[in-house]
Amino acid sequence: MLQRIQTLYLLVVVVTSIVMFFVPLVSFISDLLYLKLYVYEFKNITPDSEEQFSFTTVLPLALINAGVLILSLFTIFRYKNRISQVKFVRFNLLLSMLLIVGIFVLYPNIVLRTSEAASDFEIGAYIPIINLLFLFLANRSILKEE
Repeated sequence: MLQRIQTLYLLVVVVTSIVMFFVPLVSFISDLLYLKLYVYEFKNITPDSEEQFSFTTVLPLALINAGVLILSLFTIFRYKNRISQVKFVRFNLLLSMLLIVGIFVLYPNIVLRTSEAASDFEIGAYIPIINLLFLFLANRSILKEE
């Protein structure tokens, strides 16, 4: 049945994953550089500056976020087989953790190696943590129902 509480939790994950494509994750600021990290690009806001990072640099972020989005949507419709639903939610938890590590550890280190820019985490960086919470709640609800 689609009218279960875990469906609402998974829908929140779907919506927040869509929102994550439109909000900046991290701003990197130094004397000579101003970058914004989105899920799909590094936007160089510095005037008269060369593009420093290509699309392939942020491709893992985009793929992992798209994976979280699609897997959450797919998991909603697996309501007849709760065991596979639990497996998909657990894999989605792993993907969300990878997204968190990428945003808070890997990408700031990549930028720090090329410039001395300071990281300023924006609202989009905390969306994977919200997703992690709602995936955990969905997993718990599915197991309680089983």
